[in-house]
Amino acid sequence: MTASRGDVVRPLGAFERTIDFYMRRNPIQFSLVAEIERPISEAELATALAELCRLHPLLAVTVDRTAPEAVYRQADRPIPVTTLPDGTPWQAVVAAEQTRPIPVAPDPPARAALLRWGGRSGIVLTFAHQIADGVGGLRALLDLVAALDGEEQVPGPVPEAQEDLLARVVTPPDTTAATTAATAPPDDPRMSAAGELAPFSGALPHLQSLALDQELTARLVGRCRLEGTSVHAALCAAAAVVFHRRGREFVRVLTPVDLRRACGLPDEVVNRFAGARTSSEAHEADDFWKLARGTRDSLTRQRARQALKAAGAQLTQYAPENGEQAEAMMAAATAADIQITNLGVAQPRRRGAGTLAALWGPAQITQLRGEHVLGVVTVGGRLRMTELTHDPVAGLVGDIAAVLAEACAGPGDDADGPSARHDADRA
Repeated sequence: MTASRGDVVRPLGAFERTIDFYMRRNPIQFSLVAEIERPISEAELATALAELCRLHPLLAVTVDRTAPEAVYRQADRPIPVTTLPDGTPWQAVVAAEQTRPIPVAPDPPARAALLRWGGRSGIVLTFAHQIADGVGGLRALLDLVAALDGEEQVPGPVPEAQEDLLARVVTPPDTTAATTAATAPPDDPRMSAAGELAPFSGALPHLQSLALDQELTARLVGRCRLEGTSVHAALCAAAAVVFHRRGREFVRVLTPVDLRRACGLPDEVVNRFAGARTSSEAHEADDFWKLARGTRDSLTRQRARQALKAAGAQLTQYAPENGEQAEAMMAAATAADIQITNLGVAQPRRRGAGTLAALWGPAQITQLRGEHVLGVVTVGGRLRMTELTHDPVAGLVGDIAAVLAEACAGPGDDADGPSARHDADRA
């Protein structure tokens, strides 16, 4: 049955309430960008967004905080669309999106911007973090592109709260999980050092974006397989190496773990993630692939289904009851030198349609001092990186790409060649 305007869709879960408490003083919204190889009108985009809200219930809600526990209510307004002047670069739009908090009512917790570059178009979708994570945002963006292509799609049910779904779906631990836990390294007190919040000021963040070409992207994937590691672990290692080379003795990298993949959960537009941190010391930067393998091993332990289920149960039991408690929890759980959200390989619904030319993001700021938030997504055989920060490190994204090229270089290759190039000209 379709909910009527103002009807309660469902209460927020413990994790969603934690994010909502945090966001009352520390706005978090993230943006994803699609480059489309054809002109799109504002009316066409508005129609596709209405279809998107039909497909994904949490894109058509508001957050009602007046009840004893916050609830999602059916929204009575569409996702707003802003059309920017011709030639506006997506980088400028994405940075500006971080300066304008998304109100949880009366509009839906998302908004869209339409860009035009000659015969091409760009769509910037920005989501409030109460209703989606990066992977959920990517699902929404791909479904939006499919709607623009005229594809028929089936709406999904209202997604369950994360903790409820984990409790119902994840099975009891097995001997493998127990063995993995037993072999985990001892805790390092440096890993639990909390971050410091920076009061939200609306200041424009610094943005860097860069795309690897298809040759380097393919070489990176192949080399990771050969070395027994993953592309994401290689990205974490490359970022750590860059910071070590700039003088940092100890580096923490935060990875949002997608619970859909880790626990076999449905691919829905909702929050389905947990944080995992890895670390390295300066001497480890001398052996890149050993560092990447160690990073993957650490992430594998932290992605164990039972560990993720236990973390969800603990959050339910000790959920924050106000903004101060949520801020303390988030500052402790998310502090790192850099956060890397890797959405993996994005697959458009219709291969060969030629509509989707590129994807960028997710791009966001979480209001921690000194943070660097790197969003990664691969489409069309090219890995693209977008970094936002209020404390820019000159050339950070380019240096990460250079370390990857260096690690993947074979005899006679030029690691400083055109394999990694800035793509600002694409906007």
